[in-house]
Amino acid sequence: MGVWLRGRKPASEHSIVAWEQEHELVLPTLYKELLSVHDGGLLAKNHFSVSEPTSYGLADAEIYTLAGLAELQMAIPQEDDVDLPGRQVYFHQDGDRYIGLDYQTDAPRVIYVDFETLQTLVVAESFAAFIDSLYFSPFPVESVPRYPLVKVEQMLALANVAKTLQILELLEDCEDKSWYLARIDGLLHSEESPYQQIGVTLLENQIFYFRRKLDESRVTAMLEWLESQHIWPEKVAELRKEWED
Repeated sequence: MGVWLRGRKPASEHSIVAWEQEHELVLPTLYKELLSVHDGGLLAKNHFSVSEPTSYGLADAEIYTLAGLAELQMAIPQEDDVDLPGRQVYFHQDGDRYIGLDYQTDAPRVIYVDFETLQTLVVAESFAAFIDSLYFSPFPVESVPRYPLVKVEQMLALANVAKTLQILELLEDCEDKSWYLARIDGLLHSEESPYQQIGVTLLENQIFYFRRKLDESRVTAMLEWLESQHIWPEKVAELRKEWED
C-alpha cells in the first residue's frame, strides 16, 4: 500500500522552493517527493505507534491526512499553552492534536503535540522514519457519528459499496449538510451503478427527513443530473415529485 490514498494536483518544484525560501526552512526530502505527487490529501495508512498513552489510546495514535504547502501550520493559537523551543511545522491536525516537524535538530524530528492535555512526544527521528512506521488498521464503523469528518473521509475512500452505505446512513443527521450532500453527489457521479444507487437511496432519505436543512439549488441540480443520465428513472421521478410537493 502506497502513502497516498487520494490527493490534490502535484505541487510544482518552483512552489516548493518558494515556500522554503519564504519560511527559511528546508522540508525533508521525502516530504517534497510526496508533494510532487499530491499537494496534500488523504493517507492510505492511519496509525503510528507511540511510546506512552495518548488521548487516542494506550499504544498508538491516528493520522488521516498530510498537509499540502498552503496547509502547513507554523503559528497556531494553542502554542501559548506549550512552550516548545525552536520552530515547528505542523502537517496534520485533529482538533487540539497536531503532528509536525520539529526543527530543534538539523534533520527535523516528527513530534505529536496535544495542546489540550499539554502532551508532547517525539514519535520519529526523521520524517522518512515516520512515514515508514505508519500502518493501517480499520476504524470501528459503529463509532462513525463521533468521528471528525476528515477521519470519515479517509474511511469512505477505502470503503466498498456496503460499508459506504453503512457509514453514510449512520451520518444521515450530520449537521454539515453541505459536506453530506457533497458525498452523495460524488456517489451519483460515480461510474459504477451500485454507488449511484446508494447515492439515490441516501438522497431520498435526506429529502424525506431533512428537507428543511437542505440547500434547494444543490438538491435540484442533483435531481437534474440524475434525470439527464437516466439513473434509476422511476425512483428519481418519485424524488422529484416529493421534492416539488
